[in-house]
Amino acid sequence: MSRKRSATIIAAGLALMAGATAHAAPAAKSRAPTAADFAALKQRVDEQSELINKLTQVESDHYQMLIKLIQSLRPGGPLVMPPAPAVPPPGHADTGPGVPPPAGPDVHHALASITGRVEIKGKAAGPVFVYVDNIKEPAVDRGVEIVQKDRAFVPSTLVVQKGTRVSFPNADPFLHNVFSASASSPFDLGSYRQGDKPGVVRLFKPGVIEVLCNMHAKMRANVLVVPNRYHVKAGADGSFRLDNIPVGARQVVAWTPDAKPITESVTLTPAGASVNFALQVEPVPPPLDKLGKPRPAYRQEE
Repeated sequence: MSRKRSATIIAAGLALMAGATAHAAPAAKSRAPTAADFAALKQRVDEQSELINKLTQVESDHYQMLIKLIQSLRPGGPLVMPPAPAVPPPGHADTGPGVPPPAGPDVHHALASITGRVEIKGKAAGPVFVYVDNIKEPAVDRGVEIVQKDRAFVPSTLVVQKGTRVSFPNADPFLHNVFSASASSPFDLGSYRQGDKPGVVRLFKPGVIEVLCNMHAKMRANVLVVPNRYHVKAGADGSFRLDNIPVGARQVVAWTPDAKPITESVTLTPAGASVNFALQVEPVPPPLDKLGKPRPAYRQEE
């Protein structure tokens, strides 16, 4: 039934009720009601009851039309109101291109482990690290040190989460000049002596940063900046285990000094996932100074 017809029925009902009131009022003043008056009043009441029933049917028809309309938008399926979207916990996956969101109502809360092994081809120059790349977390605000001591960086390999402040105190009785020409985070901390306020750099971009001294060519360190807390050092046999990883499509990266990082894609389910890597260690080219020029292997500060 159309909305216009519904309005007509309602108007008619109001008119009937108004007429009943108008007829009843004068009769009450002039004379006592007769049997005919009661019969007429009963007829009007019956008409009003029928009108109410029709109005109820109109509302029922409208409701059924709404149900059919919604079902037509969802052919073959029952009418089910969609639940509110789930809010993922910290550490959820980056759902960018090529990274579909995990499926299932409780998958945002499911955690699992990624295991595997890293094979090193060539002479290893340091430890092996594995991390999950496509999980976004806020930058941290913490500090660590790489000490310049005995013309070396200690430690020579370091893994930090993005946002970490790395300071380089000088523990030698001569000048050092720490710098990096790495594309992701270039810096030059200048020259300073033992006891001076150390240079500090805060690292925000994930990736590998090579750290050098402009005065001592043999001084070299590598800092791996990771995007989140999900990283681990592989064992002596190359095996690793990353625990408590949110399930879904994952990008896993393996790296060791003097080798290019390798990324592998895995689908992590609540049952876990496994992935293996083969890293190729390459010879290190002769170091350049901070201007990009060749330099002697060592120069003692006078």
